[in-house]
Amino acid sequence: MEQVKLTADLRTEYGKSAARKLRRAGFMPAVLYGQKTEPVALSLELYQLKKAMSTEARESILIDLTIAKGEKTQNRTVMLKELQVDPLKGNYLHADFYEVAMDERIVVPISIHLIGKAKGVEAGGVMRQVRREIEVSCLPSEIPEHIEIDISDLEIGNAIHLSEIKLNERVEILGDLNTTIATVLPPTVVKEEEPAEEFEEEGIEGEDAPKETQDEEKNEKGDVKST
Repeated sequence: MEQVKLTADLRTEYGKSAARKLRRAGFMPAVLYGQKTEPVALSLELYQLKKAMSTEARESILIDLTIAKGEKTQNRTVMLKELQVDPLKGNYLHADFYEVAMDERIVVPISIHLIGKAKGVEAGGVMRQVRREIEVSCLPSEIPEHIEIDISDLEIGNAIHLSEIKLNERVEILGDLNTTIATVLPPTVVKEEEPAEEFEEEGIEGEDAPKETQDEEKNEKGDVKST
């Protein structure tokens, strides 16, 4: 996987007011840490991070991070561990970077892309993608950009499971191998509503008629005498 390049400066000011000052200037606070790395406070250009994180695989991107302290610089290979985003405005607020060792395996999520058109869909079925990403364990240099699965041969009722995904032998797929990745469902049958039966209006007579109607009829026939 191709590495993304970012530059950052060591941060010496902390707290909410310092963070707001950074954001007003077009920067944002960040921190770098790792299993063998002491936490380091950073600031980086907001535009750079947005550009680097514009891909769907941002959680599995290797980042070549250049850290500047005055005229001195040092490079670290890192991955984005967490990105805090304003829920209302969508602005980036804070980033956590994790330093990785190129000779140690890591666990990362990889997105799944379905390619082709299933035979079952052409026959009227409905394609359902159950899982859009899976986790794999591998060396940082072996991280797949994404996983492509050809669904062309799927008939109605067929499914692809995790066990059917084939990757580089150095990349281990994690999770239950019986997990369904995608399936073609039978077409949904919409039952048409039956038209309501039409009844002819019939006159209301005799004992079935309301009392008021019976009284009116008796008055007309002279059965009820006025008092």
